[in-house]
Amino acid sequence: MMGTGSIAAEHMVAAIRSVGHAPLWVVSRNREYARFFSEDLDIPKTSVEARQALRDPLVNFVYISALRERRKHYISTAAKAGKHILCDGPIATSSRVAGTLAAQCKDAGVALVVNQPARASTIHQTMRRLLAEGEIGTLQSLLIIRGAPFRPSPTRRTEQTTERGDLHLDLTAEDIDLARFLTGQEPLGVSTLRLDVTDADVDQVSYAIGMSAGALFQAYESFAIAEIESVVMLAGDHGALTAHGTLNGKGSGTLIRRLNGRNELIPVRERDQHFATVEGFLATLQRQAKWMCRGDDSVIALRTVEAIVSASRKRRTV
Repeated sequence: MMGTGSIAAEHMVAAIRSVGHAPLWVVSRNREYARFFSEDLDIPKTSVEARQALRDPLVNFVYISALRERRKHYISTAAKAGKHILCDGPIATSSRVAGTLAAQCKDAGVALVVNQPARASTIHQTMRRLLAEGEIGTLQSLLIIRGAPFRPSPTRRTEQTTERGDLHLDLTAEDIDLARFLTGQEPLGVSTLRLDVTDADVDQVSYAIGMSAGALFQAYESFAIAEIESVVMLAGDHGALTAHGTLNGKGSGTLIRRLNGRNELIPVRERDQHFATVEGFLATLQRQAKWMCRGDDSVIALRTVEAIVSASRKRRTV
């Protein structure tokens, strides 16, 4: 366990144990943080030096929950040690750094898998399958809407703060990755209606992306409005699929299919997304789990975020 974040403490340790593995080490650059985390979660060993933990022959893989700026060091060190990696996304602050890390892991023969809870949602996986089966015809557009007052990401340490720009970057990268996952299409051109998504003072971002098979992806992300239920909509020429509440982090949400002018609730039994992510990661080590987010996917998401920033600054499509 590299990093001592709240998601790791509240979800990922339990998820790792639930699939039959045992966390052995806690690594943090703060010795006291590592000790507290290990005591809280009953993990036997701690270190401020990643290499010490990675030399343990019992360690098969690492989970990285550290701040984004520290992920580069942990990924690079784990790759050199030949350990498979599950890392919170995005894996870096820029596509250039992310590309270097993805290439390093490939050269080392280790898996670099990115923790993207939106991909682990059973509802989103069902939407992807129904679209591929032609349930709503040919896809024309994808819409993602999410909004709530700004709340820093939960942390266990009072001195760790999250700026709007940091959170916007994470949300935008996640939405872009979700769009690619649902549609199987790649972003080609970006237009924006608002400011730099990495700007710490930005409250709202709206952008449109032309996708490789002709679909139009539109997104609205806001910290300036009262909390709303998130919406993910796939609209085809024969019907539509709409997921409500799947991006709020407060439950599984619902999935509605609209055909011939009528709405139908599609029953979907949601699994715990953290458990599904860990289970999928371990399966990836044996065979290709196509729904999982890989290092290259994080590179594309970050490159598209950078295109959004560029389009906003240049006031033209990029």
